[in-house]
Amino acid sequence: MADCLIKVPDVEIDTEGKFKYILVRLKVKGGTEHKDIVRGTKSAEYHNHIFEKLSLEMDTLGLECNCLGGGKIEHDSAKKKLRVFGESTVTN
Repeated sequence: MADCLIKVPDVEIDTEGKFKYILVRLKVKGGTEHKDIVRGTKSAEYHNHIFEKLSLEMDTLGLECNCLGGGKIEHDSAKKKLRVFGESTVTN
């Protein structure tokens, strides 16, 4: 797997609360190597806010982003509970 893909964490979500998340496929520009990642945060009002920020970051690494979907997560790290629910379509 390309070094730039390996350096990107598979999952980055907030440690507490209810928030939106997206599932994104990262691909090396001009190549075929890829991996899927999850990003979620309370700071995003809409799913596309997460995607827009991520897309800019990945572009600097030479990676393309394709959003595969998303939804909501309720995360309680103290109780070690994670609930994934809902769905959303995010367009690139």
